Amino acid sequence: MGTSLKQRIRRLRASGPTASGPVSSALAERLRRLDPARRRGESVEPVDEGRLAEQLDAEVLAPGVLYLERSRPLTERHGRWRLDGLIPAVPRLLDGVDPDPAGWVVIDTETSGLAGGTGTWVFCVGIGRPVAGRLQLRQWLLTRLDAEPAFLEAVELALADASVLISYNGKSFDIPLLATRFRLVGQEPGLDRLDHLDLLYPVRRAFGSRWPDCRLARVEERLLHAPRRDDLPGAEAPAAWRAWLRSSDPSRLGAVLRHNRIDLLSVAALLPALARVAEAPIELGADIAAMARHALRRRRSEQALAVLQASRPELDTPAALLLAGLLRRRGDWGPAIAIWQALAKQGSPKAEQALIRYRRQQMIARNGRLFEEE
Repeated sequence: MGTSLKQRIRRLRASGPTASGPVSSALAERLRRLDPARRRGESVEPVDEGRLAEQLDAEVLAPGVLYLERSRPLTERHGRWRLDGLIPAVPRLLDGVDPDPAGWVVIDTETSGLAGGTGTWVFCVGIGRPVAGRLQLRQWLLTRLDAEPAFLEAVELALADASVLISYNGKSFDIPLLATRFRLVGQEPGLDRLDHLDLLYPVRRAFGSRWPDCRLARVEERLLHAPRRDDLPGAEAPAAWRAWLRSSDPSRLGAVLRHNRIDLLSVAALLPALARVAEAPIELGADIAAMARHALRRRRSEQALAVLQASRPELDTPAALLLAGLLRRRGDWGPAIAIWQALAKQGSPKAEQALIRYRRQQMIARNGRLFEEE
């Protein structure tokens, strides 16, 4: 941790549970609803956060906030992909990205529900960063609702030098929800101003027409070859956190944190996997035409052409038409005509139309030459 973070943490620890301001009446009421003893007006024994931290192999960062740090060598594999492959992969997937990987942040959250909005809490934030040959995995866990300002301040400080966010479905869920929680406590870290590489979009582009769905579990099974074993399903994480809030039951919090760390590892390993998909889509069962069209949108026509030509025997009609069009633009009429003729025999109207246009152009050119000769 940087010096400024350590100093602010010391201030938070010294100032006690309400260091970030008084608890609002609405929050106090919510605390009473969550705790049966509070609802009955009984005295409540304070929770031993030190004991919880010991059980989770964490440290008490501030009252109500636990912090964990782990790391993995970048030479390690997650499934079939080495983690150090993320370094060359990011610039291939995101144009104009900051070339310094020190600012690249893989981020994932655990929340009190999937609905989003102001009623949904972010109770765990995980961050992965490449640091000195390792993938550093840092996690913050909110263990008391009134500690949310301190929890978010620690996360904000950890993201202060970030230049790129990397997530899976983070653009639609994690980051907007986290930004909402920041605004509710009067903080504004400006996460929406950072470059954001949300890997759900390239996965959908490559495999949306090939797979039943594009959930991260499906990606882990089919692309990463890293299926989870004995993992707490993400849908059960909210119940595990509520069990802690209501009855100080820590039994599943460790599993929640482990689930979050696996999410971070999977997103990191997905970077080199997707870079390979862009180069050799047929090798990994991706939608070849979709990948070629995406390369064209990024003004990488040579890459699109190479992808299509390498996959020529397996191209479906739309992909073959795209290849013929690219060949035509380059002036390679012979191969383009051969593709149109083959597709026309299979009954493709677009191929027949392309041949008609070509013959018309040839006729016009021939008539023009005859006129010049006369």
